[in-house]
Amino acid sequence: MKGVVHLASLPLHMRAQKLRHILEQFGEIERIYLAPEDEFRSKNRKKSGGSKKIRFTEGWVEFAQRKLARRVAESLNGTPIGGKKRHNVFRDDIWNMRYLPKFKWFMLKEGTIYNQQVRKARLQQMMSQAQRENTFFLERVEQARTIQKIAERREAKGKPKKGGGSAPGGSRFPRTDAATARSAGAGPVVGISDTVLNSLL
Repeated sequence: MKGVVHLASLPLHMRAQKLRHILEQFGEIERIYLAPEDEFRSKNRKKSGGSKKIRFTEGWVEFAQRKLARRVAESLNGTPIGGKKRHNVFRDDIWNMRYLPKFKWFMLKEGTIYNQQVRKARLQQMMSQAQRENTFFLERVEQARTIQKIAERREAKGKPKKGGGSAPGGSRFPRTDAATARSAGAGPVVGISDTVLNSLL
């Protein structure tokens, strides 16, 4: 019966072919799957001047025998990858792996599909939220235009008609006697209270 080993982390730039080459010396391997780095992290890493090569964050290795998978995980976990430095640039990296009991390969596929559906649902939710915000903004703009038009119509209705008694310029406030006198050319008018007049007598 086949067994699956999970690698919680992978050396930088390690590929499936290299991983297979290293682990095959311990026994027969069936399938290998490496999960690529998140697109958001990848873009940020590249923007900050990091390597543009694809990076894998974790992996699954299916061994032909369950006992073999358990033995490899228990013996290698926490140890250096090793090998000749000339032929293996990963020799100083540490294995971070564990055996997954009762784990089947199809379960990995189901997990991948589930994660894809979650990402798809999140994307749809974000798009729906953006659409609602855009609709709300357009509605507010239309409301502002309507209010402005109403105000303009009210202002237009307040303008004086021919022969009307409204003050020039459409003012809503009646002109005072002083203002009327000035407009008639009578000069400035100064208001003096009775108290001031009595003090002068």
